[in-house]
Amino acid sequence: MSALRPEAGGEAGGAAPDWRSWTDQHIPATERQRGGAAVWPRGRRGLIGDPLGPVLHLHDGASEVFYFVAGRCRLEIGNSEAFFGPADFVLIPPEVPHNLWNAADEDLLVFWIVAPNVVNNKWRTTGFPPGAMDKRAPRGRVGPGVDLPSDKNILGRLLTLGESPHRARTAESQETIIYVTEGEANVTVARLTGKLRRNEFVHVPIRTPYSIAAAGAHAAALVFAAPAG
Repeated sequence: MSALRPEAGGEAGGAAPDWRSWTDQHIPATERQRGGAAVWPRGRRGLIGDPLGPVLHLHDGASEVFYFVAGRCRLEIGNSEAFFGPADFVLIPPEVPHNLWNAADEDLLVFWIVAPNVVNNKWRTTGFPPGAMDKRAPRGRVGPGVDLPSDKNILGRLLTLGESPHRARTAESQETIIYVTEGEANVTVARLTGKLRRNEFVHVPIRTPYSIAAAGAHAAALVFAAPAG
């Protein structure tokens, strides 16, 4: 069988990944989702490769999730703000204005997904709907037994993995992203198989079987389904 090989990635230990190799990993942008690894390096003025920049904006009809990997983030949510660190997680519902900043003198690493991917209307920076600035976003912290905020656009959950594989298949209009948060995992997507280390991730297309199991004594992975329905 062919190897499932993301382009570089994280480390098996508890340290933050080197962002240069971490951001070499990619998720294909489709009509159902877009996203990936993003970094705001220490001393810079924004996320590398972000065409919008640090501007308050919202997504019409689309949700966004942020999983914070390293650093400290100040996230504007409407007329409020909140701070996030490693293992924190937030769901931005549709039509909720938001804006992300690096809040510390260190690299900020954040994994994000927007779903669905409305190509001709990726974001809106003006003309917010009435009451939009008063809206809030649910947050959580990734850990065993914790229910992560989800909605009809993005369903996120944490799988604690053992030797017996978790098997599933994406639906007719659904894609999945697997992100390993602890340990190492053996992953199969259709006929591709391989090992993902901590902070490595892979995309599962529509109508595709996949499985994931711990490669050692213990592993955990975030699984995002988009659209969730």
